[in-house]
Amino acid sequence: MLKPQFLLTNKIPFTIYRRQQGEYVDGDWVEGTTTELLIEGNIQPAKPHEVLMFPESERTRSWWKLYTDATLRTDKEGDGGWSADEFMWKGDRYKVMKVNDYTNGMQILEHTKNWCVRIELSPN
Repeated sequence: MLKPQFLLTNKIPFTIYRRQQGEYVDGDWVEGTTTELLIEGNIQPAKPHEVLMFPESERTRSWWKLYTDATLRTDKEGDGGWSADEFMWKGDRYKVMKVNDYTNGMQILEHTKNWCVRIELSPN
């Protein structure tokens, strides 16, 4: 199994914020703790023709693709679920929305392509 070195495109460090599942304590919801994972990857903007594949309501958002050899998580609902991984990029916080996993042992370079969107800020 080969892991991509990103020699031609460069890689940079990212801090991934992974929130553990919360729980009810004496009837009150308590958020899970957040752990930080250090990974390296290559980030690129989504191309215009790729953005056209998204629903129309999502096309105006800031979409990026994060290529890495780490396995990142998207939202998983229900019992035993978790929140999506997040990271900071150029002063904005991004959330992993979709993961294309190419780590099945059949690929020449084992990696994941993670579709990430900027978390919108709402006025207070």
